[in-house]
Amino acid sequence: MTIKKIKTLRKAPTSRGMGPNVKQVIPSAVENLDPFVFLDHFSAVKQPRSGGIPPHPHAGIATITYLFEGSNRHRDSLGNDKMVQAGDIAWMQAGKGIIHSEGMQENRTEPENVHGLQLWISLPAKDKFIKPDFFFYPSQDLPTITTEEGVSIKVLCGEVLGQKSPVKSLSPAYIFEVKMPAQTTLRLPVQVGDTCGVYGIAGKIGVDKHEITAQVIAEMDKENDTLVLQAETESHCVILGGTPLNEPIVAYASYVMNDQTQIMQAMRDYQMGKMGFLEY
Repeated sequence: MTIKKIKTLRKAPTSRGMGPNVKQVIPSAVENLDPFVFLDHFSAVKQPRSGGIPPHPHAGIATITYLFEGSNRHRDSLGNDKMVQAGDIAWMQAGKGIIHSEGMQENRTEPENVHGLQLWISLPAKDKFIKPDFFFYPSQDLPTITTEEGVSIKVLCGEVLGQKSPVKSLSPAYIFEVKMPAQTTLRLPVQVGDTCGVYGIAGKIGVDKHEITAQVIAEMDKENDTLVLQAETESHCVILGGTPLNEPIVAYASYVMNDQTQIMQAMRDYQMGKMGFLEY
């Protein structure tokens, strides 16, 4: 067993595009955690008449919405319409192109705190133009491990300590939600060569003689095989990473491809209506 070391430790800045309620973790604090190319952390109060994020296209990625609190309506050009609650996963495999909206037309009558993450995983080159699809995984279908010290590990994607998520990712990736009581320790195996990041949601967690607090991400090395977390206070974090695709990343708006020609194709497909349509 060799313990992982921190490569970079940074606090996520406020998103320039989405406003003060959103922190952009990837690519602003960390460029990427291949195959992850994007991570936003959002927390806001939705008012009864507030709008959401209107219809917009994606291509070349899988998008994941995961909520710690509140709810969010997903609609897309394939006809899917799902209310996502805290603990559920909305997994959209954009492939060659899909249009979706989030939080629109929810008809809420009371203010609601909404707190969660939006992640993008780059699809492998062979799957960039795969047929789009949408998968919904309710919270009760996602396995949770509780250690002897009372640490909770919810396996959102991937496999750890003998528990495997039902989520099917085209890119080899993992996402674990971890909740730790104060003064507890967690040791997790991580395959040598895989990327690994620890992002703080709440509390204080010691890693490699450093401290992870809310909105701070630690990018870990790829050479060692054991991640050790030590909670100083009651803490909440997300651990994510995977086997690097090591493929070119060319991003434009909400498209992530391997070259500029593919970006242009996605833009043309959207303009020609090949990604379908979604009304406000």
